[in-house]
Amino acid sequence: MTASYQHLLGRPFIWQVQDCYALVRDFYRDVFNINLPNFARSDEFWKHGLNLIFDNSRAAGFREISVHPTDYKFGDIAVSAIDSSFGNHCSIFVENGRIVHHLYNRLSEGPVPFKGLVRNTHVAVYRHEEVEKLPPQKTETQDVRSFLSPSKQKRLDELRLDYARTEGETV
Repeated sequence: MTASYQHLLGRPFIWQVQDCYALVRDFYRDVFNINLPNFARSDEFWKHGLNLIFDNSRAAGFREISVHPTDYKFGDIAVSAIDSSFGNHCSIFVENGRIVHHLYNRLSEGPVPFKGLVRNTHVAVYRHEEVEKLPPQKTETQDVRSFLSPSKQKRLDELRLDYARTEGETV
């Protein structure tokens, strides 16, 4: 499958028109030809105790999955609880374990590594019933180092060098 979603990136944030769920809807329409319902969502719904992502996921054809991160598929949805006790932000897994998403009052972005705020607050991963039937997409593997900050990469290199020296290996 050759997925084209770049036209969805760099969009300004407009609540209920171009927000994180609108990105999911547009992505699923354009990439998978799946039309998801447009659920009403009040601004800052999570502050009013409305767990909209969980409450509407089944009606949209999604089910929560519990798999190892290496088994996330293209199109799986990562749900994060940003300043909330339950999910209020959704991101879409694309190639190489990266995501596309649209944070509040920012431009939609991706593919970016699944790390930082979105990863640290993620509470669930959902898969759509129609996407589950598709053959797995071939993706490239990626060195875990690319998910580390430059300072952590440097420290890892130093530790590897120290280990090699203590083991008498040629560096």
